[in-house]
Amino acid sequence: MAEYLPSSDGLMRSTLRETIKRIRRIRSRAGREDEKEEESTGDPLRDLSLAFIRCVTRTKEAIKSRNEGLKQHGQDRIAIEESYAIRKDIRTMETLVEEIKKFVDATETALAQENKKTKPNRRKVTLLEKQLNERRAQYNECLSTLELVRDLDQRRSSVDEKGLDIGEEMQFGRKAQLRQQLLMLRRTQTGEGGHVDPNEGIELHDNTVGGGRLEEHEDTKETMKVIAAKDAKIDEGLDRLKAGVGRLHNLAIEIGAQIDMQNRMLDKTEQHMSTQVERLRNVNRRIGKFMREKKPLNTFMNVCCCVLIISLVGFFLVQFNVV
Repeated sequence: MAEYLPSSDGLMRSTLRETIKRIRRIRSRAGREDEKEEESTGDPLRDLSLAFIRCVTRTKEAIKSRNEGLKQHGQDRIAIEESYAIRKDIRTMETLVEEIKKFVDATETALAQENKKTKPNRRKVTLLEKQLNERRAQYNECLSTLELVRDLDQRRSSVDEKGLDIGEEMQFGRKAQLRQQLLMLRRTQTGEGGHVDPNEGIELHDNTVGGGRLEEHEDTKETMKVIAAKDAKIDEGLDRLKAGVGRLHNLAIEIGAQIDMQNRMLDKTEQHMSTQVERLRNVNRRIGKFMREKKPLNTFMNVCCCVLIISLVGFFLVQFNVV
């Protein structure tokens, strides 16, 4: 009998495997709420805010990489391409800010229309005012963050301010590469197939100026402090934007619940009105049928007969002293 019973270890492994699958599904769905997730959340304003946050993060990293390259290699082709990409991202952020401004204007218009009514709904007015304040705060945060990114883009290292010649830098690099290739060809080969180092036994001295971290260099120390301060302000702005996105999401849920409740009330009212309209139609149908069946002369004769019967009944009651 024990041979037909399932193994407890196998049951535990299958249960654990199913639990892990559920956790992975939950994590994959929960990741959609992250600003790194590019799928639509169903809320257009939230999608715009998350896209703005992603664009700011990408631009900040690109500016940092561009400035490092300028310090090490000067204004080369890669730095120019990175600058073009940064300006493109800044234009994208400007477009996103304009789209967010449209939502702010739409909410302000809806609030003004609701206040113009003779009997405005106080609950709806309160929700619209709260939504307008949150969206306006989100828009102002986006504007301030955009200005910080623009200012950070204008902060260049001292190498960029010297205005180096691009052609001269590229020609110098090609000469250095050719010189290295010629040295490799002139070296004598060893028995193991390698080359003898021509500088063996010679003490070399590095007379170059610079290197290391930009924060430690005398020419770029102050500039890097300003850039670090701007970077910290951008991070704070991003944190405020993320918090604003969460508040707007909660407010949207609250407004959605209020709209659902109003829709249910409207549905009940519509059903009641439909029932009353159907009853009125039935009454009108019966009255019309009665009027078609009963002509005016027949109606007059029926009324006269009823009056005659009532008169006779009254006469006999009087004669028999009943009344």
